[in-house]
Formats: sequence, C-alpha cells, structure tokens
Amino acid sequence: MRAALSRTALPLLLAAAFACFAVSVDLHNSEPQAAALVLIVGGFMLGAIWPSGAWRWALVLGFSIVIGDPIGVALGANPPWPERGFNPGGVVALIPAFLGTYAGVWVRRALGVAARSV
Repeated sequence: MRAALSRTALPLLLAAAFACFAVSVDLHNSEPQAAALVLIVGGFMLGAIWPSGAWRWALVLGFSIVIGDPIGVALGANPPWPERGFNPGGVVALIPAFLGTYAGVWVRRALGVAARSV
C-alpha cells in the first residue's frame, strides 16, 4: 500500500505544487517564458525521479496554465494582460511540460546506462 502511494500520490502532489507555482508565475508576468521555465524544470525533476508516469506529470503541468489562469482571475488575481476569459491557446504550455518531463526521463535512463557500463 505504501509503495503504491509513493508511486502515484506523492508525484501527483508534487506536480500539482509545480503547477500552482507555474500558474502564479504566469499570472504575474506579461511574458510566458518564466512560466515555461517553471514547467520545464518541474517536469524535468518529476520525469527524472518518477519516469514511469511521465505522461501524467506532463499533462498535469501543461493543463495547469489552461485551467489555472481563469481560476486565478476569478479569485481576484490581476494579470498584466487584458482579461480574455478562457484562453485555449494555453494548451501550448503542454510543449514545455512534455519537453521537460521527457528530458528528465532521458537523463535518468542515460545515467543508468552509464552507471551500468562502468
């Protein structure tokens, strides 16, 4: 039971924490690069530590921008851009989320192969 919890619940909570931080960064910056960096770094860490669920962590991170921005505005955040309501263009956030997550998976596998060959 405890092993199953650490394989799904802990990384999911960590992904949600990175997602909330990415939304906060996105709501306080007029340019998307800072939020993309948070998604890449968070995805890299999650992919390197828990590679078996990489696609799940990337989806949580990527869709956080699409879902979190309107929620943040509804809760009173004052973003530096004109409010447009729901922005389906936020789906582009999936790109840095998937890139970071699968880069973490690749680095973990590359380091594992290198360690076995020594």
